[in-house]
Amino acid sequence: MKNFWKNNSYLKVSLYAIMVVVVSILFYRISSNTDNIAPSILAFFKEIISIIAPILYGLLIAYLFNPIMIFFENYFIKWFKPSTVNQKKAIRSISIVAVYICIIGTIILMFRYLVPQITENIKDLSAALPDYANNLEERINALEKSVNQSISGLPYQLDTSQVFTMIDPAKYLNTDFLGNIVSHLMGQAMSIVSSLFNWVMGLVIAFYVLMQKESFSYGTKRLCYTLLSRQKADKLIAVFSEGHEIFIKFFVGKFIDSFIIGAICFVGLSILDNPYAILLSFIVGVLNMIPYFGPLLGAIPAVIITLFTGFMPAVVVGIFIFLLQQFDGLVLGPKILGDSIGLSPFWIISGILIGGALWGPLGMFFASPIIAVLLKNLNRYMDRVLSQKDVHLDPIPVDAPLPSEEKPVKVGKNKTK
Repeated sequence: MKNFWKNNSYLKVSLYAIMVVVVSILFYRISSNTDNIAPSILAFFKEIISIIAPILYGLLIAYLFNPIMIFFENYFIKWFKPSTVNQKKAIRSISIVAVYICIIGTIILMFRYLVPQITENIKDLSAALPDYANNLEERINALEKSVNQSISGLPYQLDTSQVFTMIDPAKYLNTDFLGNIVSHLMGQAMSIVSSLFNWVMGLVIAFYVLMQKESFSYGTKRLCYTLLSRQKADKLIAVFSEGHEIFIKFFVGKFIDSFIIGAICFVGLSILDNPYAILLSFIVGVLNMIPYFGPLLGAIPAVIITLFTGFMPAVVVGIFIFLLQQFDGLVLGPKILGDSIGLSPFWIISGILIGGALWGPLGMFFASPIIAVLLKNLNRYMDRVLSQKDVHLDPIPVDAPLPSEEKPVKVGKNKTK
């Protein structure tokens, strides 16, 4: 059979030609029916993702719970000092149960104490919103009259009606607008409830993933070394290990930092006698998880909500949150996070903008560590290529010279025999 295939070159050419024709026809059919095929492909992938969603949730939960489990496990190992495999497995199980008790207990406490308070704040705000809107509208009308009287002596006419029509609170604080917000929030709540089964199954899967995490790690390494060369597998494992370290440092540090900022914000707003202290502190703490833009995004709704109670309270809240964010950026953040991702503000802001445009709030949150990993590996690649080309570039100091004073690039000379 092998000799028959080798001796029939025309047969091979014919088969190759048939394959080219078939591929061309398929390509033409796909390109000419993208309106029908593309949605079908997307629907197929969505169905696959929905089927494996509990597994994905379980892997994500296990990844996030792993640092807490390691903390408990190290503590129990020092306490019990296990000597057998069964004892170590028992400590692992106890550590995972301790993590679940802490996380689920925290969620229960939030729903028992925090969520009712936030709901009460939202109800109070909704009930008082019509009065706030009328008061704000009266102030805007008074401001419009004052502006018109001030500019009446000018030699030219200015039409201020369009400007004040744009900021008319009746356009935004009406029943339809509030109804749309409530409908959106209810839709989000229903989507969370509908995915409750996936989260419950994810918790079950995460338990077994954490119990056998060494086996999963060993199997993944075996697969890498099976499919790739040793050198490429070593590089891939090193990249993922470094990325894992960056992600964990960033997430854990940012969570602790945001929790402290939220607690300080609650204490400060309570001292200022703000009626929506819990709601505003919760907003500031959650949005503080987003680098750079998070403090601004948290301050805007806090000031706007307080503005309904009065102009001066809103100014005081804005100043307080500004000072709080300065304390976070200059003192608390560096102490907790340090240089966990090692990115300049340009890369962080760019990543947040791109991630937010692509994947919304989650994209803004995950953008910084992802870009940190990509840039570190890109810099390593450039260093290796420049080293092979024998090009040595001195790093630019803070007091860099002017372009006319820059030193030329050093290029090594190739040795000739």
